[in-house]
Amino acid sequence: MIYSEKEIQKLIDNLDIVQVIGEYVNLKKAGSDYKGLSPFKDEKTPSFTVSPVKNIFKDFSTQIGGNVISFYMKINDIGFLQAVEELSRKYNIPLKKSREYRTIDQEIERKKAVNREYYEIMNEAQIFFRENIEKYSEALEYMKERDFSLEEIRRFGIGFAPSFRDDLFQHLVKKEFPEEKIMSLGLAKRNENGEIYDSFRNRIIFPIYNVNAQIVGFGGRIIEKNTNLPKYLNSADSVVFKKGKELFGLKNRGEAIKRKGFAILMEGYLDVLTVKRYGFETAVASLGTAFTEEQASLLKRYTKNIIIAYDNDEAGKNAIIRAGYILKKFDFEIKCLKITESVKDPDEFLRKYGKKKFVETLKKSVDFYNFLFLEFTKNLNIEEITSKRILVKKFKPFFETFENELDKELYIQKLSHEIGIEEKYLRQEFESEKSYTKKDKSNNNYIKKNSFDSKVQYKKEEKDLYDDLEEQTIMYCIKYFKLQKEKIQLLLKKNLTNEFYHNLFSKLQEINFAVETVLQINETELTEEQKEKTFGLKCFADKEIKLEKEESYFNELFKSWLRREIKDARKDMTRAEKFRLKREVEIELEREFHTFEDLKKIYKKFEEIRRPE
Repeated sequence: MIYSEKEIQKLIDNLDIVQVIGEYVNLKKAGSDYKGLSPFKDEKTPSFTVSPVKNIFKDFSTQIGGNVISFYMKINDIGFLQAVEELSRKYNIPLKKSREYRTIDQEIERKKAVNREYYEIMNEAQIFFRENIEKYSEALEYMKERDFSLEEIRRFGIGFAPSFRDDLFQHLVKKEFPEEKIMSLGLAKRNENGEIYDSFRNRIIFPIYNVNAQIVGFGGRIIEKNTNLPKYLNSADSVVFKKGKELFGLKNRGEAIKRKGFAILMEGYLDVLTVKRYGFETAVASLGTAFTEEQASLLKRYTKNIIIAYDNDEAGKNAIIRAGYILKKFDFEIKCLKITESVKDPDEFLRKYGKKKFVETLKKSVDFYNFLFLEFTKNLNIEEITSKRILVKKFKPFFETFENELDKELYIQKLSHEIGIEEKYLRQEFESEKSYTKKDKSNNNYIKKNSFDSKVQYKKEEKDLYDDLEEQTIMYCIKYFKLQKEKIQLLLKKNLTNEFYHNLFSKLQEINFAVETVLQINETELTEEQKEKTFGLKCFADKEIKLEKEESYFNELFKSWLRREIKDARKDMTRAEKFRLKREVEIELEREFHTFEDLKKIYKKFEEIRRPE
């Protein structure tokens, strides 16, 4: 144990439990105790009690109780060690670590020092951008058109990257920051001629903070019109930044969200900042990528109530559906903003109609199920048998997300009533491909309701993941075949199991992944699903995608293949080989940040274990 029981007890004894809990719960004195509303459940009558005499708390509405550390763990959704160290730092109660951890501590501090310099670079870059926006009239004019005052620009830390080739890079070098670290953070890049240039040029810059209020990246919005450059550009993934794991607008541990009890999920930076200007402090947005499970998990720490407020177009509505399915998996209560006015997004709505009408629209947000029903039925006549069949098929993904069986049952009843199909038939349809478990009362173990159906569903989900990986592999080869020869050679060795992708992969290898050929794929003999996949590949092949994303793209791709191969290899491994695999490969693979050289070394270890001499 890092800290002895004596040290832990010292922390508990020295913490003022009323003070700690009082930061999260409005406590009122009641005799020798303190009472307040439960922070873990909505209630109108206080059932939450803190006893400073006994140094414990008890929430009678949820039966959660314990000491000050267990409260801090629960309220912040963190582990024991993190809770101990945060409380120690926050309330200045030093703790001594066990002797055997001191060497480990030194290594941790060394890594912290390394990260500290990365954050210093990001802070200096932010100063550079922030100072520039007041020097360039075109940047101020762009923000003025969106009703941002100079005071608001300063408050949100909005900046500007001028169009000069390497202004930021030269500025950071003059501050004596290492070139390699500037490059690794994605702030600058090197072209084919070896020349260094800034990643962000002629863009409005929005700082991206993590939950600890540290700047970890930037988002840039192009101000040029009639350009082929991407409208939005995010920092590349780095040692301090992972796009799929961060949310724009979420910092200071989501205090505003916890206080209000809900979050507004939006599409872009300007949407978030606009609603914050009007006093809506709980707005967040994903970072240029589709909403991810990691982002859902992060958001779950602070609330279970979400209003999705995406753009008011077909793409926005489709994005609502995708995000909603992910949020449903995490048991969120989801509502969807329904804008009936002819505006393209919440940003425009607020600027045109004001706060009062936006609040009214927020209050009218529809339940996720109702949103789906309206979207799925808008071109269907649900009196017709064919339309009913189509509608049930469309609802399948929704019913596959449920963790709560009661909620699922209630929605089946609702759908049954609305389309006139008996519940039992809907239940059969929605359960036919998914395994459910029930408790065996005789031995208190969980058994499978239908083992065959369970295996079918597992294989289906696994196949979907494999298909997606194979599609991404083809995409990478199309885009980077001539530019990343070593990486391409590694991917060409992979075994694609989807028949369509396997055949396509073989044909594309024969013609060296020529883009023009990809664009001429004959669709006459393809299924509807294959046509859809082919269309996606055509669109991708036709896009101008910059190399700034190449490294993280490949690394995630290669790691996914490695995980897949590990899973397959485990079936034929001895116990000793599995142990070695876990120790030398799988643990190393779970690190957040890898270079290409790191991944080659990890893969080499895996091959040694898989094919022992």
